[in-house]
Amino acid sequence: MRQISYRLRGQPIIIHVVETEDDLSEFREWISHTELAGFDTETTGLDWWNVDREFRLRLAQFGTAHEAYVIPVEKGPAFADAVRWALLGLDLLVAHHATYDLHVVDACLGIPMEDLAPKVWDTRILAHLVDPRSVLERGPGLSLEDLTRHYICETTADEVKGSMRALALKYKTTKARIWRLVDIRDEDFNRYAGMDPVLAYRLLRILYRLVPALSRAQGLIGWEHRLAHVTALMERTGYLLDVEYAERCSADLAQQEEDAKARAKRYGVQNINSNPQLADAFKALGVRLTKKTPKGQLAMDDEVLTGISHPLADLVIKARKALKWRKTWFESALQSRDSQDRVRASINSLQARTARMSITGAVPAQTYPSDSGYVRHMWLAEEGHVSCSIDFGNMELRYLAAFSRDRTMLGAFRDGLDLHQITADAAGVNRKVGKMANFLTVYGGGWRALVQQAGVDEQTARKTLHAFNATYPGVGALAKRLSGEARKTGYIYTSTGRRLPVDKGRWYAAQNYFVQSGSRDVTARALLRLHRAGFGPYMRLPIHDEVVFSFPGREAPEMAREAARLMEFEVQGLLIPADAEIGERSWGSVLDRADSKH
Repeated sequence: MRQISYRLRGQPIIIHVVETEDDLSEFREWISHTELAGFDTETTGLDWWNVDREFRLRLAQFGTAHEAYVIPVEKGPAFADAVRWALLGLDLLVAHHATYDLHVVDACLGIPMEDLAPKVWDTRILAHLVDPRSVLERGPGLSLEDLTRHYICETTADEVKGSMRALALKYKTTKARIWRLVDIRDEDFNRYAGMDPVLAYRLLRILYRLVPALSRAQGLIGWEHRLAHVTALMERTGYLLDVEYAERCSADLAQQEEDAKARAKRYGVQNINSNPQLADAFKALGVRLTKKTPKGQLAMDDEVLTGISHPLADLVIKARKALKWRKTWFESALQSRDSQDRVRASINSLQARTARMSITGAVPAQTYPSDSGYVRHMWLAEEGHVSCSIDFGNMELRYLAAFSRDRTMLGAFRDGLDLHQITADAAGVNRKVGKMANFLTVYGGGWRALVQQAGVDEQTARKTLHAFNATYPGVGALAKRLSGEARKTGYIYTSTGRRLPVDKGRWYAAQNYFVQSGSRDVTARALLRLHRAGFGPYMRLPIHDEVVFSFPGREAPEMAREAARLMEFEVQGLLIPADAEIGERSWGSVLDRADSKH
């Protein structure tokens, strides 16, 4: 057994690095006298689903406030068995961003996350409930390094959590590759690994006490942990990729890009990403350019190009779009699939200041074009299944109506009237502008945003928003109450007990935060209800106010009706309905079928 000493704010920390199978007896003895332990893993990368290819678990670490054990799982079965025994035997575990470690243990050690999740505390969840702001938003952040710096010790954050950057330099590699290349006996690596469970253990003690009393009273801690587990199960299932379709689209987009580049060369542009070349070409064509980059070059971004009425601008836009779509969506999916052609999304169940969920990684579904099934067609339901999408109807506006108690808005929803047309009629504009005004109110946009998005002049934009305020006075009253609460305390509370900081001088954002966060919690409740009812294996993705399913073909209509019923939610006496749309096997077919009805 090798020992590494470290001092954290003057307090000694002992890291025991297991080296031989004989050392495991001491580790087992320590575990047998421990009820709660911090836990962490070190792996070759983040692709935990690729265990049948290159991914492997290298180290597993356990720790308390002053002591830790580092187990070299990579050395052989005896070490892996000891880690399995410890994980199953401990009463409670605490980890930072625990979902990842649960995936690793499930994939590499064969312990289903269903067995461990009920006894795991996640310090990232607690940190978000205490203060969800990132460092850029002048908050503590949510990474282990940021939280260590804010709550525990700046020096330790730099010396320990920042040490992997130094290790990458030491091994003459990148930070992305160091995890695979570093020697598991490296003392700096062992110190880094051993401190992670210690820091998680200490953060649990600090953060739990700081979670607002109202959040604890309304059960948000347990609720968010259960939600993280449900979304992790969706990640584990993955989404089946239509490889042939993805490859065909990738090839088509590559051809479109090359064709556009070739045609751009006729105007003297050899490199469409060269601002000077583009600027020279447009100047020669008589185009006046004024916008500049931070470095002083003439800008050639989408805003500039869309404002130029010339075939060259269209070609550059087309080439860049084809490249972005190919790499971001199709190639990313193709490169991230496992041996069964499944791709895993990273579903961030607790994200942003308002807790709104996001999806990143190889299935960035929130970025797909909303008016076409082109990209969604590459995602398939299971063999013999069909795709189904269930989304909430006007969730944010209904939520706003429920809490503002505005009579006109409530009446419109209860009587089935067209809220967007009501706004449009009040302002003397078309329905499209009225609809934009309604949603901009929810999302916190002002008249400038309406000018930009609706293409109207300033006078029309101001008149439309004035008409909105006059038509729905209850909304203004709610905004005034929430902004007053934020101005007085620096934060607001949502109906679920979530505390949301509001930045000084941006008190007007309070209503937007309230509605966004509350609507997110409606979706979260729906996922938990669906999981309890046995729909978990059929869920593929949650996307804001939509959930995507893979249902057996024959049972799909009945299952869709039941799932939609479970998702429906009543807020302050106002129903937020859920509508199901069933397609064929591809997810894109759902959108195509819905569009064909309009």
